[in-house]
Amino acid sequence: NSYIIFYSDHGGNLPWMKREILERGLHIPFMVRHPGGQKAGSVNNDLISAVDFAPSMLSIAGIQPPQYLQGKAFLGPHENEEKNAYIFAARDRTANHYDRVRSVSDGTFRYVYNFMPEVPKYQDLAYRKQMASMREIIEMRDAGEITNPFLLDWFQAPKPQEELYYTAKDPDEVHNLAGNPAFAEKQAELKTALFNWLEAVGDVAEI
Repeated sequence: NSYIIFYSDHGGNLPWMKREILERGLHIPFMVRHPGGQKAGSVNNDLISAVDFAPSMLSIAGIQPPQYLQGKAFLGPHENEEKNAYIFAARDRTANHYDRVRSVSDGTFRYVYNFMPEVPKYQDLAYRKQMASMREIIEMRDAGEITNPFLLDWFQAPKPQEELYYTAKDPDEVHNLAGNPAFAEKQAELKTALFNWLEAVGDVAEI
Protein backbone atom coordinates (compact mmCIF):
# COMPACT_ATOMS: atom_id res chain seq x y z
CA ASN A 1 0.00 0.00 0.00
CA SER A 2 3.03 2.27 -0.41
CA TYR A 3 4.39 4.54 -3.10
CA ILE A 4 7.96 3.61 -4.00
CA ILE A 5 9.74 6.42 -5.83
CA PHE A 6 13.08 6.10 -7.60
CA TYR A 7 15.06 9.00 -9.03
CA SER A 8 18.70 9.96 -9.39
CA ASP A 9 21.07 12.81 -8.78
CA HIS A 10 21.35 15.24 -11.69
CA GLY A 11 23.53 14.54 -14.70
CA GLY A 12 25.82 11.69 -15.63
CA ASN A 13 29.34 11.09 -14.34
CA LEU A 14 31.18 12.09 -17.51
CA PRO A 15 32.58 15.50 -18.41
CA TRP A 16 30.12 17.98 -19.93
CA MET A 17 27.18 16.28 -18.19
CA LYS A 18 26.85 16.82 -14.44
CA ARG A 19 26.50 20.50 -13.46
CA GLU A 20 25.49 21.48 -16.99
CA ILE A 21 22.18 23.25 -17.47
CA LEU A 22 21.44 21.29 -20.62
CA GLU A 23 19.47 18.06 -21.06
CA ARG A 24 22.49 15.90 -20.24
CA GLY A 25 22.92 17.69 -16.92
CA LEU A 26 19.27 17.98 -15.95
CA HIS A 27 17.33 14.99 -17.27
CA ILE A 28 17.12 12.24 -14.63
CA PRO A 29 15.38 8.85 -14.43
CA PHE A 30 12.16 8.91 -12.44
CA MET A 31 9.92 5.93 -11.65
CA VAL A 32 6.94 5.50 -9.34
CA ARG A 33 5.50 2.24 -8.07
CA HIS A 34 1.89 3.02 -7.10
CA PRO A 35 0.09 1.23 -4.25
CA GLY A 36 -1.17 -2.15 -5.35
CA GLY A 37 0.74 -1.93 -8.61
CA GLN A 38 -1.72 0.53 -10.15
CA LYS A 39 -0.67 1.97 -13.52
CA ALA A 40 2.06 -0.68 -13.78
CA GLY A 41 4.01 -0.46 -17.03
CA SER A 42 2.53 2.89 -18.04
CA VAL A 43 4.55 5.92 -19.16
CA ASN A 44 3.67 9.53 -18.35
CA ASN A 45 5.37 12.19 -20.47
CA ASP A 46 4.18 15.20 -18.47
CA LEU A 47 6.91 17.73 -17.73
CA ILE A 48 7.91 17.56 -14.07
CA SER A 49 10.71 19.18 -12.12
CA ALA A 50 12.33 18.58 -8.75
CA VAL A 51 10.33 21.49 -7.31
CA ASP A 52 7.24 19.34 -7.95
CA PHE A 53 8.42 16.60 -5.57
CA ALA A 54 7.48 18.32 -2.28
CA PRO A 55 3.86 19.16 -3.18
CA SER A 56 3.44 15.67 -4.65
CA MET A 57 4.62 14.03 -1.41
CA LEU A 58 2.18 16.18 0.58
CA SER A 59 -0.58 15.26 -1.84
CA ILE A 60 -0.13 11.48 -1.51
CA ALA A 61 -0.19 11.99 2.27
CA GLY A 62 -3.59 13.63 1.85
CA ILE A 63 -2.32 17.14 2.59
CA GLN A 64 -3.27 20.09 0.42
CA PRO A 65 0.05 21.63 -0.75
CA PRO A 66 0.36 25.27 0.38
CA GLN A 67 0.16 27.94 -2.29
CA TYR A 68 3.65 29.28 -1.55
CA LEU A 69 5.32 26.14 -2.90
CA GLN A 70 6.61 26.69 -6.45
CA GLY A 71 5.91 23.17 -7.66
CA LYS A 72 2.75 21.35 -8.70
CA ALA A 73 1.56 18.03 -7.30
CA PHE A 74 1.59 15.29 -9.95
CA LEU A 75 0.48 12.45 -7.63
CA GLY A 76 -2.22 11.86 -5.06
CA PRO A 77 -5.67 13.32 -4.38
CA HIS A 78 -4.41 16.89 -4.69
CA GLU A 79 -2.78 16.36 -8.09
CA ASN A 80 -2.75 19.64 -9.97
CA GLU A 81 -4.99 19.60 -13.02
CA GLU A 82 -2.89 22.30 -14.70
CA LYS A 83 0.25 20.65 -16.05
CA ASN A 84 3.62 22.32 -16.51
CA ALA A 85 3.96 23.99 -19.88
CA TYR A 86 7.64 24.65 -19.12
CA ILE A 87 10.33 23.50 -16.72
CA PHE A 88 13.12 25.80 -15.57
CA ALA A 89 16.66 25.43 -14.31
CA ALA A 90 19.36 27.64 -12.83
CA ARG A 91 23.10 27.47 -12.29
CA ASP A 92 25.06 29.92 -10.16
CA ARG A 93 27.91 28.84 -7.89
CA THR A 94 29.56 25.49 -8.53
CA ALA A 95 32.23 24.77 -5.91
CA ASN A 96 34.65 27.69 -6.25
CA HIS A 97 33.34 29.01 -9.60
CA TYR A 98 30.38 31.19 -10.50
CA ASP A 99 28.39 31.43 -13.71
CA ARG A 100 24.83 32.75 -13.77
CA VAL A 101 22.86 30.73 -16.34
CA ARG A 102 19.12 30.09 -16.64
CA SER A 103 17.23 27.75 -18.95
CA VAL A 104 13.69 26.75 -19.86
CA SER A 105 12.37 23.71 -21.71
CA ASP A 106 8.98 22.92 -23.21
CA GLY A 107 9.94 19.28 -23.75
CA THR A 108 10.84 19.87 -27.40
CA PHE A 109 13.10 22.93 -27.29
CA ARG A 110 15.45 24.34 -24.67
CA TYR A 111 16.34 28.02 -24.39
CA VAL A 112 19.39 29.12 -22.40
CA TYR A 113 20.28 32.65 -21.30
CA ASN A 114 23.88 33.29 -20.24
CA PHE A 115 24.10 36.30 -17.95
CA MET A 116 27.91 36.01 -17.92
CA PRO A 117 28.92 35.27 -21.53
CA GLU A 118 32.51 36.20 -20.74
CA VAL A 119 32.82 33.01 -18.66
CA PRO A 120 33.39 29.75 -20.59
CA LYS A 121 30.90 26.91 -20.21
CA TYR A 122 33.67 24.73 -18.75
CA GLN A 123 34.37 25.31 -15.06
CA ASP A 124 37.87 24.40 -13.88
CA LEU A 125 36.81 22.56 -10.72
CA ALA A 126 39.23 20.59 -8.56
CA TYR A 127 36.52 17.99 -7.91
CA ARG A 128 35.98 17.48 -11.63
CA LYS A 129 39.71 16.92 -12.14
CA GLN A 130 39.56 13.83 -9.94
CA MET A 131 38.04 12.10 -12.97
CA ALA A 132 40.64 10.38 -15.16
CA SER A 133 38.57 11.17 -18.26
CA MET A 134 38.55 14.88 -17.38
CA ARG A 135 42.30 14.96 -16.83
CA GLU A 136 42.83 13.27 -20.19
CA ILE A 137 40.57 15.77 -21.97
CA ILE A 138 42.50 18.68 -20.43
CA GLU A 139 45.81 17.13 -21.48
CA MET A 140 44.51 16.70 -25.03
CA ARG A 141 43.21 20.27 -25.05
CA ASP A 142 46.55 21.68 -23.89
CA ALA A 143 48.36 19.59 -26.52
CA GLY A 144 46.05 20.86 -29.28
CA GLU A 145 44.78 17.33 -29.94
CA ILE A 146 41.05 18.04 -29.64
CA THR A 147 39.43 18.52 -33.05
CA ASN A 148 35.76 18.07 -32.15
CA PRO A 149 34.33 21.61 -32.48
CA PHE A 150 31.57 20.95 -29.96
CA LEU A 151 34.01 19.89 -27.27
CA LEU A 152 36.29 22.82 -28.08
CA ASP A 153 33.29 25.13 -27.72
CA TRP A 154 32.96 24.00 -24.10
CA PHE A 155 36.31 25.61 -23.25
CA GLN A 156 35.99 28.80 -25.27
CA ALA A 157 34.90 32.26 -24.20
CA PRO A 158 32.97 34.31 -24.79
CA LYS A 159 30.01 32.01 -25.07
CA PRO A 160 26.76 33.07 -26.75
CA GLN A 161 24.39 35.06 -24.58
CA GLU A 162 21.45 33.10 -25.94
CA GLU A 163 21.20 29.44 -26.93
CA LEU A 164 18.30 27.51 -28.45
CA TYR A 165 18.31 23.76 -29.00
CA TYR A 166 15.79 21.51 -30.73
CA THR A 167 16.17 18.84 -28.08
CA ALA A 168 13.65 16.46 -29.66
CA LYS A 169 15.94 16.19 -32.73
CA ASP A 170 19.25 17.30 -31.21
CA PRO A 171 19.33 15.57 -27.79
CA ASP A 172 23.02 16.34 -27.30
CA GLU A 173 22.25 20.05 -27.75
CA VAL A 174 25.21 20.88 -29.93
CA HIS A 175 23.47 22.88 -32.69
CA ASN A 176 22.64 26.34 -31.36
CA LEU A 177 19.62 27.71 -33.27
CA ALA A 178 19.49 31.08 -31.49
CA GLY A 179 19.33 33.83 -34.09
CA ASN A 180 18.05 31.46 -36.78
CA PRO A 181 15.04 33.20 -38.38
CA ALA A 182 13.25 29.86 -38.82
CA PHE A 183 13.08 29.50 -35.02
CA ALA A 184 12.68 33.15 -34.04
CA GLU A 185 9.11 32.67 -32.81
CA LYS A 186 10.05 29.75 -30.56
CA GLN A 187 13.08 31.63 -29.23
CA ALA A 188 10.91 34.64 -28.34
CA GLU A 189 8.29 32.41 -26.68
CA LEU A 190 10.79 30.62 -24.46
CA LYS A 191 12.71 33.79 -23.60
CA THR A 192 9.47 35.45 -22.49
CA ALA A 193 8.53 32.39 -20.41
CA LEU A 194 11.97 32.33 -18.79
CA PHE A 195 12.05 36.01 -17.81
CA ASN A 196 8.46 35.85 -16.55
CA TRP A 197 9.54 32.96 -14.32
CA LEU A 198 12.59 34.89 -13.06
CA GLU A 199 10.32 37.73 -12.03
CA ALA A 200 7.72 35.43 -10.48
CA VAL A 201 10.20 33.55 -8.27
CA GLY A 202 12.19 36.65 -7.38
CA ASP A 203 15.53 35.67 -8.91
CA VAL A 204 18.02 38.08 -7.33
CA ALA A 205 21.25 36.28 -8.25
CA GLU A 206 22.61 39.43 -9.89
CA ILE A 207 23.05 40.84 -6.38
